[in-house]
Amino acid sequence: MKKLSLFIFLVLMICNIGFAEKYVCSYSHNGEPFSLVLERTGKFFKKSNGVSDRIIFEDEYAIVLEDTITFSGVEKAQTYTTLIDKKRLTFVFVGLEYKNNTPISEGKCQLF
Repeated sequence: MKKLSLFIFLVLMICNIGFAEKYVCSYSHNGEPFSLVLERTGKFFKKSNGVSDRIIFEDEYAIVLEDTITFSGVEKAQTYTTLIDKKRLTFVFVGLEYKNNTPISEGKCQLF
């Protein structure tokens, strides 16, 4: 019985470690509503557009994500940054490329 209890305890601990953190964020672009789902997978957040962004900063208040693409020098380098405010449940997203930045997108999130 003690072995069974220990086994159940260990399984529950492992399941707790695997708990997924998911943000569903809504924003408007050119007057149209959009949503973006960001789900934690280790040291990355996978976005609903298929891109995985690396966590470059996190504390109890915020998460900062980034994805940089260099195209091996064939095209201009680009970097995309997302800031999630964990307390206010808001986010800001921007893509940067020399002389061709994306508009700043921002909105509210729900945590699941």
